[in-house]
Amino acid sequence: MIEFAGEYYDGKTSRLYPAIITVYETILTLKCADFSLDIPLSNVTIDPTVGSARTVIHLSDNAEIHSSDRDAIRRLEITLKSATPENLARHLENRLLYAAAALIVTVAIIASLLRWGLPALAQYAATVFPTDTEAKIGAETLETLDELYLNPTTLTVHRQKELLEHLKLMCTTQECPPFELLFRNSTTIGANAFALPGNKLIITDQLIDKAKHDEEIMAVLAHELGHIKQKHIVRMMLQSIGSGVILVMVTGDISNYSDLAAGIPAILLQQGYSRDMEDEADIFALETLLRAHIPPHRFSDILIRIDPDTNTSSTLFSSHPDTKERVKAFSR
Repeated sequence: MIEFAGEYYDGKTSRLYPAIITVYETILTLKCADFSLDIPLSNVTIDPTVGSARTVIHLSDNAEIHSSDRDAIRRLEITLKSATPENLARHLENRLLYAAAALIVTVAIIASLLRWGLPALAQYAATVFPTDTEAKIGAETLETLDELYLNPTTLTVHRQKELLEHLKLMCTTQECPPFELLFRNSTTIGANAFALPGNKLIITDQLIDKAKHDEEIMAVLAHELGHIKQKHIVRMMLQSIGSGVILVMVTGDISNYSDLAAGIPAILLQQGYSRDMEDEADIFALETLLRAHIPPHRFSDILIRIDPDTNTSSTLFSSHPDTKERVKAFSR
């Protein structure tokens, strides 16, 4: 038998009735000053207790009992054998070992999702991503870059055409993806080449000036074509958005997702490729150079020249492979 004090609400008025509640094997008896009720336990449910709030016991016909006697309520839950997700969660939360284990499992699941789940999902989604949407995102990103970091190229039209023809010739020996080669000048980002959504391939005058041979330029462009072929740009964007969705799920703050969705061009400007993506692009570049009979060391030569002070160490959290590690395959 369980006995405790509480307040009874009949579900029809807001009047409060002080009551003594007694729980037997199959019946809950409620005694007030002017009346008493016998209620089958099959008609009794309990809301999970939140913090220090009073527990609410639901009866038939919208009637309720409110009580602060936590010990009695807990014994009543055991009697009712309540196994709702809320009660199970409260049961686990009250045990430190279970709570710690749940935290570890949750962190492991989120980390696995970010490390393997999202990349796999993004890889598939990139193959069905609308082409016109990708082109629009690329155009908007290039417009932002032109406003902030890029200037018109200083190369002559003849030189631009010469490099474009050289790139097309290289692609006759390899299955290159469609591309649009664009030339820009930028003292801000310096010697660089990068790909944008919509198969846009950007190369700066500064990188061309660093090159001692046109084959070095072709080697860098082959690497960027690898990013385009593997749809790394779209995959990276989708992974960033997916990370935002997970953040919303964890924090419950929908504003994080709306800000992320509105700032896709900024994501593309700030986010680096993963090491796996860089490796895939390097493999494509190496295969392309070999097929085109271009010495692979052309890539390592210009990479070391652009980044002579590269750190020889690499950590798990590096977004790019170490430059000296990357060029080993090209230097053999």
